[in-house]
This record gives sequence, C-alpha cells and structure tokens, in this order.
Amino acid sequence: MAKYYHIDKQSITVKPFAFLIPVGLSVVALLLAMPLTIILIMVKGNIGDIETQYFAGYIIMLPLILACIPFFTYGKRKVIFDAFNQAVYLKTIYSKKQLMSFDQVASIDPQVRFGLAYYLKSKDDRFGKGYRISPSFSNEGDKDKKHYDSLILSAIKNMISLKAVKQVIVQPNPIDLGILTYYIADHNNFRLKHGGSVKYLPALIFFGFFACYFWYNLFTKMQLTDSDRQLSVIVLIPIMLFVLTITKRIVFDVDTQKIKVYRIGLLFKSYTFDKFAGFSIVRKTYNGLYNGTDVRLKFKKPSGTSELTLADFGKTNPIENFIAETEYILDRMKNHERSVN
Repeated sequence: MAKYYHIDKQSITVKPFAFLIPVGLSVVALLLAMPLTIILIMVKGNIGDIETQYFAGYIIMLPLILACIPFFTYGKRKVIFDAFNQAVYLKTIYSKKQLMSFDQVASIDPQVRFGLAYYLKSKDDRFGKGYRISPSFSNEGDKDKKHYDSLILSAIKNMISLKAVKQVIVQPNPIDLGILTYYIADHNNFRLKHGGSVKYLPALIFFGFFACYFWYNLFTKMQLTDSDRQLSVIVLIPIMLFVLTITKRIVFDVDTQKIKVYRIGLLFKSYTFDKFAGFSIVRKTYNGLYNGTDVRLKFKKPSGTSELTLADFGKTNPIENFIAETEYILDRMKNHERSVN
C-alpha cells in the first residue's frame, strides 16, 4: 500500500482515498491503450499503414477519460489534525474547511462500508455517517490495519487527548428546565409532535384529487360494472393508509405508565413502560442510497422484542437531542412508578 499519511509535531495528515489515484491511472492507461490496440489489429501490426483518421476513436474515449477525474480529486483529499489550531480540517483540491475542533470529537471507530475503515464522528452528530480517516482494510487481522492502529491512530488519539485546557462555562440544560423541542407537555402526558408524518400530506392531497377525478368519471357512467365497483373500493386503500400514517400520534402517559399510539384519534396500540428495553437507531438505505435514520423504542415480549418507531430523521444531527428529551420523559415515568410503589 502506497504511503497515505504524514506525521510531524504540529499535524497529522491522512489521505483516506489515496488508493484511488493508482486505480485512476490504470483506468486512464487502459482507455488510452484500447483504441491503439484496435488500430494495430486493423493494420495487422504494420505501423506504416496507420492513418490519421484511425485515431478518431480517441474522441469516443474522451468522455470516459473525463469520467475518471473523481479518482484523482478524491485521491487528493486530506484529513488534517492540526495541533496548533486544535481542530480537524478537510482539504480538497478546491478548498479547506474545518470539520470540528478537538473538543467536538466524539469517537473514532472502525465501520464496515465497502471494506473496513475508520470514521471520525463529532459530538454534534454522533449518529451520522462521520468522516473517513483511513484507507480500506480487508479485516481486523489485516497487517495494514495493525500498522495504522499502532502508528497513526495512536498518534491521532494522543494529539486529541493533549488538547489545550479551556475554561468551561456550564450552561443550564433546557431539558432539565422542562423546555422540550420535540414533545408537547400536557400535565403528566407528553405528546410527540407531528414530525416526519407531515411529509406525506402532499402525497395525500395529490392522490385525493386523483381519486376524486377517478370517482367522478366512474359514477357519471350510465351503468357500473362489477370491476368498476371493485376499483372504486381499491382506490380507498392507499388513501386510508395515508390517513392512518398522518394521524399517528404517540403519547407518553406518565400516570398509566404506558406509551400509547393513536391513529385517527383512536387508541391503536399501547406499550407498558416496564417492558421498555432501550433505543434502536436504524440507518435506512434504498438501493445503496441513504434514506433516513429511524429512532425506535424496543419493548420486551415473550418471543423476543418489538419496536415502536418514534421519528424518522433525514439529517442525523438532531437525533442526540431527541433521544435526550425522550430519556427525560422516560425518567419521569420511572420516577413516578417509584413514587407510586
């Protein structure tokens, strides 16, 4: 593996995608060689028979060669740990920006994403994707990983741990004061705000107009067939699903020690607090593309566990505050249970 790092007293520089540069060079060389190979086959190896127009094939290859540019732009990306400024920077061929200060570093953990690699996460976004700070390794026993752990990772952690001591001014936590962002308090009930379910409202409106137009054309016919009647009922199914989704309400009832789920104003399901088994953070993808992150509550049941989805976040930054507010409410339920007993 080519050298992808530089360590000195003031900084540590890592190029996590350095391996893309030789890959890009190989692909470009292959694309350049293909037309030449075809020309040599056409002239049967007689170089004197090569004519200028034969090289027109390189025009076809030009878009493919230009498509290799990301190999080199990503290969030049650098993550810089700057001891003097006490910060982590991302430097590309276009710009340099600060990712976080050393005080904001939350964790450096290995994750499996198209290979094993280390990712840096900030305290402001613990549940996000993070920033890649290492090349890919085949497995935990990879000798390149052991080299990275012993030399680079240890140096990074030492640099962060030796950050300058700053005066810390403790600010009161709004949650401890009962100021909530994601919940509405009503006596001993806490209702989760609408949140992500509202995003389905435009789809409901659009489909509602379509359904009304469909029913108008259907019922203005002189005579309805059995298939027409069946279609008129089938169209209702997605509308009802939209309505059930949008009208979903989750209420934490401290007095009854239950988490209740309402749909269209009716109690749909309830979970008892004594069965609570923790949180589940689920990162969703669709065809390899990020599709949001769910925050769920887990509950014990005889056959295993069941889950209740509280919220769906597009960006992961707010998740930590959301969990903190939910834990505050769960603590209220726990303390109420103790006072009753």
